[in-house]
Amino acid sequence: MNKQNGNVIVWLLVIGVLFSIFSGGGDDSYKHEQEESEDATEIIYRDEAIDLYWDEIKEYVNGTETIEACSAQSGNCYDLDADISSGAVDQIYFDNGGYLYFGADIDSNGYASEYSYNGDVWDFYLDMGSSIVEDGIYDWASDNGYELE
Repeated sequence: MNKQNGNVIVWLLVIGVLFSIFSGGGDDSYKHEQEESEDATEIIYRDEAIDLYWDEIKEYVNGTETIEACSAQSGNCYDLDADISSGAVDQIYFDNGGYLYFGADIDSNGYASEYSYNGDVWDFYLDMGSSIVEDGIYDWASDNGYELE
């Protein structure tokens, strides 16, 4: 092979490499697969989501819901409306118009416990099938690329 043919081959290789680089390599299948995986949602079961991601999900649990509130001092339990914010019992409302403020974090089983301003211990139970929990799970899943099964 003479020197002139060698130079032509080198230039053809350089042009081919440059064309490949600037045209995206000609393989759109990788790009397509990457776009699909970014848009794809992962299926997760409701109970699995609660078990694995409750600390994230509870941030979506907001609203007013009837909960069971039990005073450890009196031993009495009541079904009371409560304001729930970011998965914590913030305030409970008594039938007589009274109320108490709290900051009791609800765990993945629906239970919370906190002292009132006067030092009484209160235990709370939120039904994990309630609408605000269901809405919170759905909103969390939607925001994080999951589809609930």
